[in-house]
Amino acid sequence: MNAHRQTATRKPSNRFDSRLIQKPRQQPRLQRTAWGFVTLAFWGFYFYLWAPLITLVSWVLGGQQAWLQLYERKQQLDPFVIIALPVILAGCALLLIAWAEYNRYRFAGRERRNPREDASRSEIARSLGASDQLAEQMFNAKAITLHMDEHARPLGMTAQLLR
Repeated sequence: MNAHRQTATRKPSNRFDSRLIQKPRQQPRLQRTAWGFVTLAFWGFYFYLWAPLITLVSWVLGGQQAWLQLYERKQQLDPFVIIALPVILAGCALLLIAWAEYNRYRFAGRERRNPREDASRSEIARSLGASDQLAEQMFNAKAITLHMDEHARPLGMTAQLLR
């Protein structure tokens, strides 16, 4: 009875559940690759299970006739298809080019994004918690190393020489 009471009153722990992967990039590459192949295999099996239904729908919608017309009749060319396919191809290409040219003409010379005002150096310095003098030095330098305090506020900087 005492053991039963201990297990009944035990609270669930908030420990890490090892079945959940929180940071997959920290797993070994071989393990990630192996589980990737396992996942791919199961997805393939899942799609394999759908194959009979897809075949039935294709047959109902005329897929069998399309198969017969395209692959079973060997060495018979339909003149309509020989002429129509290149015409359709050229029409699609011309339509795409016309659409692109229309958009280029429509948006030419216009800035599509609203301009934003630049923040002043004093606003940047205030938001960083730095002095105006340090902000001016940072603006004039090309490459710097910032020296920060324990609250991540810039105290100073060292300019680096670029080669």
